[in-house]
Amino acid sequence: MKTSKKYLAALFITIFSIASVSELYGQRNISYQELAMRQQQQQASFNYMTLPGNDNEAVQFVVTFHIPYSSLPFKKNKDRSSGNEYFSTMDLMLEVFKAEDANFNKRKDEDLTIEGLEPAGRAFWADTVYAKNYERSQSDDQFLSGYIKVNLNPGSYNYILQIKRGEQTDSRISRTRKIHITPYSQKKAGNILVSPTYIEKPESSRFILNTSGNTVEYAKNFYALAYLPQYEETESYTVEITKLSTTQEDTTQQNNVFSKKLTGEHIKTDIQPQLLYNEGKPYLNLNTTDNGYAYAIIEVPNSEFENSLYQFRVKNSAGDVVARDNFRSKWEDMPTSLLNLDTAIEMLRFIADKETIRKIDSGNPAERERKFRSFWKERDPTPKTEFNELMAEYYRRIDHTYKKFTTENTIGFNSDRGEIYIKYGPPNDINRKFPKNGATTEIWTYPDRKFVFKATTGFGDFKLISNQSK
Repeated sequence: MKTSKKYLAALFITIFSIASVSELYGQRNISYQELAMRQQQQQASFNYMTLPGNDNEAVQFVVTFHIPYSSLPFKKNKDRSSGNEYFSTMDLMLEVFKAEDANFNKRKDEDLTIEGLEPAGRAFWADTVYAKNYERSQSDDQFLSGYIKVNLNPGSYNYILQIKRGEQTDSRISRTRKIHITPYSQKKAGNILVSPTYIEKPESSRFILNTSGNTVEYAKNFYALAYLPQYEETESYTVEITKLSTTQEDTTQQNNVFSKKLTGEHIKTDIQPQLLYNEGKPYLNLNTTDNGYAYAIIEVPNSEFENSLYQFRVKNSAGDVVARDNFRSKWEDMPTSLLNLDTAIEMLRFIADKETIRKIDSGNPAERERKFRSFWKERDPTPKTEFNELMAEYYRRIDHTYKKFTTENTIGFNSDRGEIYIKYGPPNDINRKFPKNGATTEIWTYPDRKFVFKATTGFGDFKLISNQSK
């Protein structure tokens, strides 16, 4: 088993210093191998939000989490009666301390501390998860999800999150962060939550919280829940979604991709959100009560949007922003090459000539991206949708060759078998022969042709020796 110490270090790196996809996308001189290594590190997700409390002043400060089994230190389970061979434990504690309002905005995050501060709230969470076999215990597709929360009065606070997993006696402590709490009724701009699932009922609708915060699945529509402070029934409201252009130094608005006027069917009033947990997922029950809050629920046509960062805004008739938040449309199983524009363009060499690639690769980053997108848009089998199946299949083939055909001597996509697989896809049949007095041969059969490869080493390297048309 991997050590808990190693897991904890890796987990906190992912919580507090995650490099965004857009940062990778713009980096120059990064190799495919480096991208593949980063992509293999499945990230834990810790997200912070505020919800209205039980009175006009108090606010719920909530931390939701989503941790892949591969990041948990599983051990052998002595009790096999349940059919689970492995188990792992995890404890979380959220501690919040009162901070001085006068110095709140003056201090940089790296200078924050909890020393000498008065405790304001503390919350605990603990659970045990089980896996029926070793493969499941190492899965990136199985998750431990949940939430912890504390009720806070208006003011400034510093907080830390402590994690203890397995049999470790010491907890791992996050760096200190800060938050300013404003009464919900006095907020100038409301927050916006996103979800893949919204279940509407007459008295209490259910909004499933997104396990990865405001990151949504690329090319999949989703729902947005926008809090509308100082809502007026006679006022008109419009939702706008703007694509953002991102760099490590700045985030700037680029262009509007969606606009919709909100009607009565979008807005629910006198709502008191209740945070609950069921079937491994936290969710909000949108209960109707007296003196509740106004929320807008909008279905967002994310299938029409690019894989990018966006800003979601709700405006009133005067143009004032009454709710605002960012969200990222992320392709979860994105082929590795598409994580970086340089790599994506370079990998076109299997289907495009040098002059075509040279033209795409010239100009500033925005021009290069535009030409790259245009290249694939012309070959999109479903041009009315944002998702390009042909492009995805092409780059998935490159990933397959890297995993399947890479040896000590050659990267998979640079091998003869890799190139044939990228151009023609998986063969209908593969026949390997082991002659007594010669090198191993491998025959790939397609409907209209046959390729024969011959082993050149004893370590998986093969050379194309025959290309036969039927």
